[in-house]
This record gives sequence, C-alpha cells and structure tokens, in this order.
Amino acid sequence: MKKVQKMAVLLLAVILIVIAGCSSGKPPKQALQAAMTKITEADSYAVKMSFGLDELEVPQDAAAQGDAAATAAIVGMIKDASITVNAVYQKEPMRTDLNMEIVIPGDMQMKLTVPMILTEEILYVKVPQIPMLPLPETITGKFIKVDLKELAKQQGAAELDLTTQQKLGKELGEAVLKHFDEKTYFSEPKAADAGLPADLKADQVITFEINESNYPKTVDTIVNQVLPEVLDLLLANEDSLKSLQLEKADIEKLKTDLETNKTEILDTLKNDVKINSAKLTAAISDGYLSYQAGKLSVAASDKESGQSMKLGIHYDVVYSDFNKAPRFENEIPTDAISLDELTQMFQLPTGL
Repeated sequence: MKKVQKMAVLLLAVILIVIAGCSSGKPPKQALQAAMTKITEADSYAVKMSFGLDELEVPQDAAAQGDAAATAAIVGMIKDASITVNAVYQKEPMRTDLNMEIVIPGDMQMKLTVPMILTEEILYVKVPQIPMLPLPETITGKFIKVDLKELAKQQGAAELDLTTQQKLGKELGEAVLKHFDEKTYFSEPKAADAGLPADLKADQVITFEINESNYPKTVDTIVNQVLPEVLDLLLANEDSLKSLQLEKADIEKLKTDLETNKTEILDTLKNDVKINSAKLTAAISDGYLSYQAGKLSVAASDKESGQSMKLGIHYDVVYSDFNKAPRFENEIPTDAISLDELTQMFQLPTGL
C-alpha cells in the first residue's frame, strides 16, 4: 500500500506542475511555458487563494495504529476545513506578506487568522488566539521572528533561495509540459463556459484534463519520459537539490529503483490507482496568469491488503496588480519575539 500511496502522490505532484502559468494568443503548451517565465519576472503582484478538501479517506492500517475514533475525528475536521490566503509579493527588496485564514466548521466552529511576513532572511509569524488553547498574553498577538539562515544552519539545510527555486520551477515545468500531447490533454474553452470569476477579463483560457480515456497514456508518459528527465534535471543541479533539501544519493537511488521496478510501477498505477477527475483551468490577461483553478479526485487501493485511500481537493487562485506598488498591511515588526525567547517562555522553572 505504501508503494501505491507514494506513486499516487508523485503522480499528483507531476500533474499539478503542469498548470504553472499561461500567456495569451499562443498555442496552449507554448502559452504555459511563456507565462512560467513572465510571472517570475514580475516585480510585484497580489494573490488570493482558496483551498478545500472534498474527500479524504485514510488507509485502514493508519487508523488502526492509534485511536481509531480520534483519527476519524481529525480526518473529519481536516476534510471540512477551508483555507484562504491573501498575499502580496515584491521582488526587490524581496518580501511577501500573507494572511492565512483557516476555518474548521462544526458545532464549535474554529477560525484562525495567521498573518505572516517573509523577507529574504527573516520569517515573521503572528501568534493567533487559539480557542481552547490559552496562550500567555506576552505571546498572543505578537510576531515570532524566525532567522531563516540560522534555522537552515541548525538543520543542516540550504538557505532559502527564491531565485533558485523559481528557476527550478520553470525548468521542471518545461520538462513536464513538453511530453504531454497538446491534442490529447489541452483545450481552449470559451471564457463564459470556464467558470471564471465574474469580474475577470481573460484573453485566453486553457484547460488541462486527465480522464478515464487518457489516464493509461498519462501513466506511461510520466513513468517513461517525465520522471527520468525530472530526476536527471535535479541531479545536474546541486543548488536545486540543496533548495529542496534532497541528497544526490537519494535521487540516484530513486532513479535506479524507477528503472528496476518500472513494470511493477506501471502496473500498480494503472490497476490500483484511479483518477476520477483531474481538471485544471487557467486564464490569462495581458500575458499574465490571472486565474487558475483545479479539481482532483483520486483513489488508490491494494488488493492484497484490502487497504484503500481517497483524496479529493479543489483550489482557486486569482492573480492581480502586476508590477504595481505593493500595499503591505503590516510594518516589519520591531518587537518580534525570537525563537530562543519563545523557547525560554515555555520552559518550566528548575526543580519542577
């Protein structure tokens, strides 16, 4: 079952890379590649995102390892939760401000709002008021300051390098896109039929879809063409490996395992994994990606153990205000609490 889960997640990751951006007036595949470059070159933009889980079923063995009732309750909470994010990005000096709102419905609805500020070296996270979890007044409402360079040093990881990650994202997107046949997967519906926001003016709309008829071909394409090229791309760039906190030896082993077990992997994905729906829609305005939405429903099962899992997700993203002066709601906090100070606040007195 673990092999099914890993390959399902890997398959999902490759699918989601496909819709990274698009540009008007060009064939769909070319439009996607052009926008992946253009959006990374923007000096600033605003983003509104929403995420939600439509279906979530964990393998039975995972639930059996702990308290089944507690596991079911947690799964239920996660399934019904909604996440929205409003963000503003600026390239120079690098800064991203975002407000994340998490809503867990129910008889005792819980709503958390978490403001964050990310600069080139520091991440600031504002501590929210959490129902049923009282925190000291010295912490609630304060920003926690995380030194990203120091944190990376302590964990033996690479420092955050946005430029490297953007470059890697562009290269991975191009490596994935070129192997998907345009006639099989891409279409250009009319804006009126694409379910776009009412106030959005789109110059071009592109849809990428995996369905029951093209899923076997999708698996062959990913396993035989996409994954080997993606792994080679990672192996050829040590900076990319560091930015993803990956070891070269692990990627080399994954490549070897992929080649050695290719027949079994193909059989597993085709017979034990089912894509009920995988549809991604992107809209472009003035050459920029202005909207994207995705919906995925996937199920995996293991005949030998009888275990199964299901996952259904949807998301919407609206981009706007390209290259306009960004409007940041918060100032960089001067009274933020460091991680060391936070740790000291929660330490018990000696002798207790």
